Amino acid sequence: MSKQFENKVALVTGSSRGIGAAIAIRLAADGAHVVVNYAASPARAEQVVAEITRAGGHAEAVHADLSTLEGTKTLVESVSTVFGGKFGGCVDILVNNAGTAEYGPFLESSEDSYDKHYDLNVRSMISLTKALAPRMIEAKWGRIINIGSRLGEGAPVAGLAIYVSTKFAVHGFTRALSRELGATGVTVNSVQPGAIDTEMSPDDGGPAAQMMKKLMSVGRFGRPEEIASAVAFIASPDSAFINGENLTVDGGWNA
Repeated sequence: MSKQFENKVALVTGSSRGIGAAIAIRLAADGAHVVVNYAASPARAEQVVAEITRAGGHAEAVHADLSTLEGTKTLVESVSTVFGGKFGGCVDILVNNAGTAEYGPFLESSEDSYDKHYDLNVRSMISLTKALAPRMIEAKWGRIINIGSRLGEGAPVAGLAIYVSTKFAVHGFTRALSRELGATGVTVNSVQPGAIDTEMSPDDGGPAAQMMKKLMSVGRFGRPEEIASAVAFIASPDSAFINGENLTVDGGWNA
């Protein structure tokens, strides 16, 4: 195990499965004490914690539904309670990963769908960052890493207007906040995955998946661990001069 994040606390939202789980496992392997946040399925979150623990790492599972403002407050309070007497009570690495996506024609979409996307994909990111950044600034070190999407750069397919607009918001928030925090020792960046083989977007998902593979120069879907590697680099001391960057990791889709 690497020790580059030893004595650092990492909070990864939506990390009971998929990309979030891979990020939590990787940061723990590099020495971080990881908060595995989940909204549903405590069993899955505990599986991630168990995998980290078996490998010699440290993690806790914390329930909070970040689609609500109350859930965001609960997560901040829970983290403060767990780490109040450890590591200065500070989250050093915040990975805003929790998100949702629904597909369909915009003119048939509902207000509920709009609210669901913006509450989870955008507001939770902003609220958590606002709550946790002050302690990073006080410590003069921190990493805020937002998980966006290759679709934060454009919309190559139809039926994603609301989702795409939220990922453009992630892109813009990352750039704008980096201007405010850059001189404090806290960097703000995002990682924008392309098509990644997860339950939400399996690489054997039929004609749509085959079409996406053709758009990527590497000819395949990415693996969650490959996104986790990018996040680990952005979080590392080696990335101190990288700020306000939206790093697209998409197998050449955007080439």
